[in-house]
Amino acid sequence: MGTKNKAVWLLVVTLVFALFVSGCTSGKEGKTEPEKEQNKSENVNQTPDPAAEEDDEGEGTAEGAAPPVQNLNGYKFIVADNNPNRWTPQEGSSDLANAIIDRIKWVEETYNVTIEVRKHSEDEFSTAVLAGDKYADIIIAPTWELGRHINGKRLVDMNTIPNLSLNNDYWKEFNTSNLLTYDKRTYGVAAPFANQGDEVWVLAFNKAIIEELGLENPYELVNNNQWTFEKMLEMEQAAKRDLNGDGVMDSNDRYGLATGHDWDVAVALYLASGNKIIDIAADGTMTYAVNTPKAYETIEMIKKLAKRGDTFFPKNDGEDMDAYVKAFVDGKALFLAYSRGRGVIDPIYEMENDFGFIPMPMGNNTDSYLSWVSHDAPSLAVPVTNKELDKTGLIMEALAWKAQEEEKIRLDEIAFTQLRDEESLEVLLELKNYGVSDMAFIGQQMQGNVHSGLALIPEVGFYDQNLEPASKVAEIEEAVNIGLEELALRLKGEFVEPDPEPEDESAEKEEKEE
Repeated sequence: MGTKNKAVWLLVVTLVFALFVSGCTSGKEGKTEPEKEQNKSENVNQTPDPAAEEDDEGEGTAEGAAPPVQNLNGYKFIVADNNPNRWTPQEGSSDLANAIIDRIKWVEETYNVTIEVRKHSEDEFSTAVLAGDKYADIIIAPTWELGRHINGKRLVDMNTIPNLSLNNDYWKEFNTSNLLTYDKRTYGVAAPFANQGDEVWVLAFNKAIIEELGLENPYELVNNNQWTFEKMLEMEQAAKRDLNGDGVMDSNDRYGLATGHDWDVAVALYLASGNKIIDIAADGTMTYAVNTPKAYETIEMIKKLAKRGDTFFPKNDGEDMDAYVKAFVDGKALFLAYSRGRGVIDPIYEMENDFGFIPMPMGNNTDSYLSWVSHDAPSLAVPVTNKELDKTGLIMEALAWKAQEEEKIRLDEIAFTQLRDEESLEVLLELKNYGVSDMAFIGQQMQGNVHSGLALIPEVGFYDQNLEPASKVAEIEEAVNIGLEELALRLKGEFVEPDPEPEDESAEKEEKEE
């Protein structure tokens, strides 16, 4: 939608969204029942007084009620987070900013606490824990970073925190990947106030190119469960054009696909196929899963979907990843695959041509849409040097409960400022049902062979497409599975670091003599 139509669109999308959240569903798998959706909407928009929700013992009664009110006597609750907009946005800058400020004020006044935000530093956190000093009550960091802190035994098992109930709907709704849970231990979660929704991968498509080529409507393909790898490849190949007619396909021409980061795109497509990188059995045993015919078939398909200079836009040597986004904005790519968070794809919101959002396509091992929750998504964790876990649990519950009402405001603002049609909004509303991840993204930070198992996918699927998947897997499979045995012990806090090997005394003696 162009700027001149935005006023009309705002009115339309507001009405559509109101109808949607009041209980209208499309019958897709994973949708809630209409009655439940309506009740949730009512809870979001009508924040009850905590005192009115308490029984004679001072505890919440109904499910979804506010946490019990306690006087925490001015406790200073310290948050370590590099995104100040989650806590101290500029007042009046948006309805969402005002809602966040209202939430913080409500928690501080209701529980007699002060919430203080400090900039997060991985090194400072590690140093504080090593010294046994308090660093913060909670940290919010990229999900991949938490793997390092699990390795360093710096995080509390959140299932042991008093007053914290991760089974409440306002936690479960946002913590869809459960990536940081293993062996009944939970080291980190998503939260309503640390929303991972913007870090779920989507595909943007250029409507002008669709219309020019007479291609099928992507929204209809999605709704009819016909949006597949094969269909995406067909459309990519149709979009390929030598725009300047010089007979050479290069960065001056048009392609099927671009991305926000080329290492990530192979991984995102692999997970969209329904195949796993690490398979976790019921007893917690982990095995490397990129060793099946379907996995090999998927990697071969990824080569076709992301073949540089053929279906995939070839940025020039020395250019940054933003060259891919620019290619989409300039009409040189039909699709752009990435998450919407961190501003990477923000230039598309100002592009001349209309665009839409759809989920990643279905691959060969799934009958539903699966979109990667990026390892850059924010996750919340609690340091082991936090000695006030009872207060921390209560404050986290209060923050999460109160933040529920911010989701509708956030989506309203996205619709008003970023989207061009109501179908894109419906896709974004469904993303929480499509979210998928893999233990490999935590394991890669904890064990080197596990990293090798993950890195094989972009190496073979994108960077060196002459490599054959099965032979490359065979080279590393044994080492990766040995690494996974170690990873399981590390996740359970049971791994004992081996003593350093003694130096060769004879070699040391010879060195001194020289």
